[in-house]
Amino acid sequence: MGTIGYDRPQRVHAMRELYTAAGQGHVFTFWDELSNEEQDEFLLQLESLDPATLNTIYTQATAASKNSSIFADLTPLGQEEVKSTLTASPEEKQDWANLGLEAIAQNKVAVVLLAGGQGTRLGSLLPKGCYRNLGLPSHKTLFQIQAERIQKLQDLARIDHAKRTNQPVESVPPVVIPWCIMTSGPTRQQTELFLEEHNYFGLDVKNIIIFEQGVIPCFDTNGKFLLNHKNQIATSPNGNGGLYWAMHSEGVLDELQKRGIQYAHCYSVDNILIRIGDPVGIGHALKSHADVTAKVMPKTMATEPLGVICRLGGKIKVVEYSEMDPALAALVDPKTGEFVYRAGNICNQICSLDFLQRIPGILQAKDQDVLIYHLASKKIPHVDLKTGQRVSPQKPNGVKLELFVFDVFPLAEKFACLEVERSREFSPMKNASGLDSPSTSRRDLERLHIRWIEEAGGHVEGKDLEHLSTANGFTEARIGFEIGPRLSYGGEGLEWVKGKTIKAGVLENLDDVQLV
Repeated sequence: MGTIGYDRPQRVHAMRELYTAAGQGHVFTFWDELSNEEQDEFLLQLESLDPATLNTIYTQATAASKNSSIFADLTPLGQEEVKSTLTASPEEKQDWANLGLEAIAQNKVAVVLLAGGQGTRLGSLLPKGCYRNLGLPSHKTLFQIQAERIQKLQDLARIDHAKRTNQPVESVPPVVIPWCIMTSGPTRQQTELFLEEHNYFGLDVKNIIIFEQGVIPCFDTNGKFLLNHKNQIATSPNGNGGLYWAMHSEGVLDELQKRGIQYAHCYSVDNILIRIGDPVGIGHALKSHADVTAKVMPKTMATEPLGVICRLGGKIKVVEYSEMDPALAALVDPKTGEFVYRAGNICNQICSLDFLQRIPGILQAKDQDVLIYHLASKKIPHVDLKTGQRVSPQKPNGVKLELFVFDVFPLAEKFACLEVERSREFSPMKNASGLDSPSTSRRDLERLHIRWIEEAGGHVEGKDLEHLSTANGFTEARIGFEIGPRLSYGGEGLEWVKGKTIKAGVLENLDDVQLV
């Protein structure tokens, strides 16, 4: 907003009137207690917000949260909208991979990391990408693993281009995949410092673009702003759907356009199996001319807590598992034996730059109803307006509002889904223990790396290090085996292992291999 040209008393008066008219005048409760410096800080925040618009956002979100009825006109995605790496022929997958690698070699692909969340559920205040207690044999963090996968993919695309054009690799210019990292207020500084301290894990800092998602005030259950301090409205990051406006407002879209980027792979930081810039996914997007290609995986249980991509009234919709009618969720196609609503959303999508550039203009329209905020009931520390004391509630006392990255899917003129195999591409790390925890993430990474060796005709031998109970009650052992991304991005280049048995350990290069 802003009141440039006003003197300070006029600015304060204008804000008092504005907030009082919007029913939010209580934010001035402690104004007279504040020092001049505290008042100035508060005034800047107040001028940066539009309380009437925020009231509308809260009202919309509240109405949407109450509309949890089952949608009568819900339909599954059509067969023509979903391709699958599980059923596609080797030739078709290779065709996608070739297209993707060539686009990457031509510097037309960027990756966008959604990294605004802290690891609070993991017992850490660090950004998830910096979390040090993964327990991998290599002691790597998620940021390091992802940076090394980008490096390897750049090398693979360069080598592939050299082969296609019958050139020596040295004569092909280095390939660049820009790494755009969306942080939040609580994670930006820590992320920047962590990457700097580790020399960006070998990537060129000029190709790392760090930007910050927006924030939105926290509300009590009556729609009133909560005060974090006497001179500050409580705010929280605006969700991963804040990506679209943040990329516009912080100049990321302009920078990608200057670089000639055509597609961006957007993904969540906590998936240890993420195939960053996946050539197969990029190639599929190119082949289908899609604005958005969402990677999905088949649901294994009707009650699995995973949103499903389907159509509502003919438009693409991600229906959260909590919204889905249990009878619909359990519906099975008698011809295939698969769930009818099976396209599980895993926050992993490839968007054309043209599509990303269209979104901000749509969001600026006051009557837009595409990106509606979602309510999350939370325990929010706040200042009690009667006592002036800061309170840390023991139960939810208010709501935080979040945008979801998938809510723009209906705006895609051409939408496509690519079904992928869970064990190869999805293992999130969200909880300190149990399901989707560091234990299951390192287990799933090890499983995949052992599978690569076995698919190449080799075998891995090692002693049990860790035992995990699986969902079906069986106990599994982990032996401490890991393949560094610089040795293999996705299982390629392991032909040397055929007919050999190797000892468990960390394989960063061929010198690390120990035969049994």
